[in-house]
Amino acid sequence: MIPERFEKAFAAAMSSDTAPMEAVLRYVAGAKGKRLRPELVYLTARLFGEVNQSTDRTALFVEMIHTATLIHDDVVDASDERRGQASVNARWDNTTAVLAGDFLLSKAMLLLSHPEDHAILEEMLQTTLAMSEGELMQNGERRTENGELYLEIIERKTAQLIRACCVGGAMTVLSDDTEDRRQKLEWIGEFGLNLGLVFQMRDDILDADNAEHVAMAELLLPEYIKKALKALEALTPFVTDQQALSSLKELIVFCAERNH
Repeated sequence: MIPERFEKAFAAAMSSDTAPMEAVLRYVAGAKGKRLRPELVYLTARLFGEVNQSTDRTALFVEMIHTATLIHDDVVDASDERRGQASVNARWDNTTAVLAGDFLLSKAMLLLSHPEDHAILEEMLQTTLAMSEGELMQNGERRTENGELYLEIIERKTAQLIRACCVGGAMTVLSDDTEDRRQKLEWIGEFGLNLGLVFQMRDDILDADNAEHVAMAELLLPEYIKKALKALEALTPFVTDQQALSSLKELIVFCAERNH
């Protein structure tokens, strides 16, 4: 469960000293998303320790990055709607949308500028690089019979951020550079990557406009549900909060079966 303080902090973060940017950010903040990514940060931190201020900052970071990428995606896709309301590019224009997304990306990076968060920031920045590459790959996508290109694109554009949420959450409570820590981060990263693939495959199934992606997603989805569950099973001996572990299992079901 996401702490109430997260919503207050997110509302405060979605602000600007200038009236034009403030208007855009307030508009965007009014369309609340699923909060899947910050929830993953908190749950994976709880698996191994006590939630702390670094966890809060990381949760804010991932939701701001996610929000920024959605604003940019709507420009790339020429989308007119987002979360039941007009997209930023439709409500204002493409220039405003790009600048608002850039503003949020920069503001998010400032959140993790604390020296103790540098390793987490590096993890997140590597992820944003992969996301940009995935979007460009999708823009120039070509048909493929074996699904390799499809998997590579959705891994970069969606699954890598879900993975980073899980790894970042764990990193906020695992500080010692030990083999035990490395093993925990490896398995939680494996879980996050497969959960992200499940999430995007379900998205593609719900998007009936692309028949090729629907067919590929339906074929691959059961395999990656199993992989996500297997990664969690490998983590079981390390976990100190069984409720958090149960919640992560429930999220696999949610991502695989959601209708929107």
